[in-house]
Amino acid sequence: MMAVRVWRPPGRLVVDAFVSVAAALVILLPSWGKFAAVLPHGVIAAIAVGQGLVLLARRRAPMAVLAAVTPAGVYMLAVGYPETPAIIAPCCAAYAFAVYGRRAEGADLARTLRGMAPVLFAAIALAVAAVAPGVPDPTGAGDSVTIVTLVTASGVLGYAVRTRRDYVAELRDRAARLEAAEGERAARAIVDERLRIARELHDVIGHSISLIAIQSEAAARSARSNPDAVPAFLSAISAASRQALAEMRGVLAVLRPDATVLPATGELSPQPGLDQVGELVASLRAGGLETRLEAEPMHLPPGIGLAVYRIVQESLTNVLKHAGAGAKAGVTIIRSGEAVRVSVRDDGAGPSGRASSSTAHGIIGMRERAAAYGGFLRTGARPGGGFEVEASIPLPVQEAP
Repeated sequence: MMAVRVWRPPGRLVVDAFVSVAAALVILLPSWGKFAAVLPHGVIAAIAVGQGLVLLARRRAPMAVLAAVTPAGVYMLAVGYPETPAIIAPCCAAYAFAVYGRRAEGADLARTLRGMAPVLFAAIALAVAAVAPGVPDPTGAGDSVTIVTLVTASGVLGYAVRTRRDYVAELRDRAARLEAAEGERAARAIVDERLRIARELHDVIGHSISLIAIQSEAAARSARSNPDAVPAFLSAISAASRQALAEMRGVLAVLRPDATVLPATGELSPQPGLDQVGELVASLRAGGLETRLEAEPMHLPPGIGLAVYRIVQESLTNVLKHAGAGAKAGVTIIRSGEAVRVSVRDDGAGPSGRASSSTAHGIIGMRERAAAYGGFLRTGARPGGGFEVEASIPLPVQEAP
């Protein structure tokens, strides 16, 4: 069975090699001076190379590395070798153990101490070896405390680094979950808004179909009694059919493939359109929002008229929510070439900070209504202060001037 090789980034390889070489050099340096008599140069070289090679595995097997380098450090201290080169490898191993080793479940002090127990044992073993009877040049109690402090501090530093990394990873994971949840909410808002648009357009299309049925019955009755009136009825049927088909394409554009059944609705009143925008503005004026309306008289298909009304309604609702007291709003609806352009602007404070879910979903709904007829919607802060919503919806060819 072929062993699986775990690839590591080049940066880690460079750091591992540097740590191993540096530790080996620190161990070797005293062997050329007076300490050559303590241990033969060849023995020190073997220990230095062995310690360096073992440290290469400190990420994958930190416990094994700590267990391997500590006896070598104990041996060097026991024969009188200097403290710094003797404990350099155990310090590196203690740091690696705290960063990469297994951590006990939980975060209380008792579990933390149990998890750091191997580091404490290694530090104590090294300190005892430095003052043990029979050492050629025993160190004092102060040096033993220094050894314990350095090894333990290496482990504490590694523990702090690991805790910091875990905290950052948790923050990133939480941010990813929040982003995913916000995406799900936005997706649900799009689906809900599309279904609402489809229900409203269903009523508009139903009106066109009813008109076709009435005109067809009238044409059938006039076929014998008044044949000259039949062409007018057929012309009306043709116009209503084209309009109904256009509205049906709008319905299919906003429905998702799996949304094949529309929920029942209790709204029986006619769907609003461009003619009702004036009434909407008047009701907002009565509620205290000073609103100016400039609407060019024009004939719009019922679906587009409904989209214009809803865009104005949602935009003015956002003005009431976010513009602040004393804000003024302006609504402009004009025909521009072969499109109807809608602009709603205010001079208030606008949404502060990140937009709320209701505001974001309202903008999503307006954008979906414009896109259902091949149009677009833009929102943003105005240069002089305030907020602006601008939409452009193309008119069908037969409705163009």
